[in-house]
Amino acid sequence: MAVMVRTVALSLLMFFQAAQTAPPTADAAKKALEQIQGSWLAVSLNGQDLPTGVEMNLTFTGDKYENWVNGTIDERGTVKIDPSTKPMSIDFVITEGTDAGTTQLGLVEVNGETLTLSFARPGSPTRPKTPSDAELYAVLRKKK
Repeated sequence: MAVMVRTVALSLLMFFQAAQTAPPTADAAKKALEQIQGSWLAVSLNGQDLPTGVEMNLTFTGDKYENWVNGTIDERGTVKIDPSTKPMSIDFVITEGTDAGTTQLGLVEVNGETLTLSFARPGSPTRPKTPSDAELYAVLRKKK
């Protein structure tokens, strides 16, 4: 009887551990992607306010993104989010612009009307672990 109880307990423990480390469900990824939909205006890059006269916008539509600088598209691509990590992981697969053909690995946090992005250099195989070790750190506000 004791062996059976231990076996059941071990099986339950393994099940719950697997559930905690399971990849994100399609619903969780979709919900995370919905949080960033729309247009966002950059307010700072790498801890510095944007220079006067420079306007940067990032627009998400479905799994696509566009980066606009002073009214001109600078970059386009697709976006993937993994909500199982904290902060969430984000990948920009760049299809148009200077870094076309590369993937940019990063982190994303959404807090109400504020979007914080931390990215490695495009093409780098290493995702930043925290915003402080990112190549690019941007804070954006939701456009009304």
